[in-house]
Amino acid sequence: MPNPVLYYDDISPPVRSVLLTLAALGIKDKFDFKWIDLFSRGHLEESFIKLNPLHTVPVLQHDDLILTDSHAILMYLCDEYGMDSPFSLKDPKKRARVHNRLCFNNAVLFRRDSELFQQVFRGTIKHLSEHTKPIEEAFDYLESYLNKSSFVACDELTIADFSIVATLSTAEIACPVSDGIRWPRLVAWYGKMKLLPYYETENQIGLDKLKMKIMAVLS
Repeated sequence: MPNPVLYYDDISPPVRSVLLTLAALGIKDKFDFKWIDLFSRGHLEESFIKLNPLHTVPVLQHDDLILTDSHAILMYLCDEYGMDSPFSLKDPKKRARVHNRLCFNNAVLFRRDSELFQQVFRGTIKHLSEHTKPIEEAFDYLESYLNKSSFVACDELTIADFSIVATLSTAEIACPVSDGIRWPRLVAWYGKMKLLPYYETENQIGLDKLKMKIMAVLS
């Protein structure tokens, strides 16, 4: 049986959330990877659009299963490979909390991040600091969540943390959280995420590539 295939470009925050999860579960060697170069319009090639009409990454293809949303991919990875791991979602309440935070990332944090940087690449925004209010509000929500638990969904690390840190680290290009005044809990959580042994390889490298692209557009 062939390995599952991940179609990816690590400049994408949703892709990086999947890469973090694969590393955390220790299953990267069970997957094949196919590079889709977003800035060379690889996602618009006919063969890829047949696979994913939304022409977005990541895409996970596992036998006859094709998943085109990172949050669905993360849930599937936990169910398929993580049931005996700390990332198990067998407990219904834990699963619901994690799912709730994944929905927050999808509907609020990533949406606001994506809308901002799409405008940057379209050339309609030149000064990021003038357009950060929606992201600041999303950070306020995260700060409130972290008042209730050590990580974004529970008191232990979950896939929700991977999804949100991939987005937040991207949004931070426009809206830094590092001063620790307005969002002290968020800063503390972000610091813990950066200390994960796979954070650099699975998130920071792709993030740095994206940051270079954004700075080139704004310069």
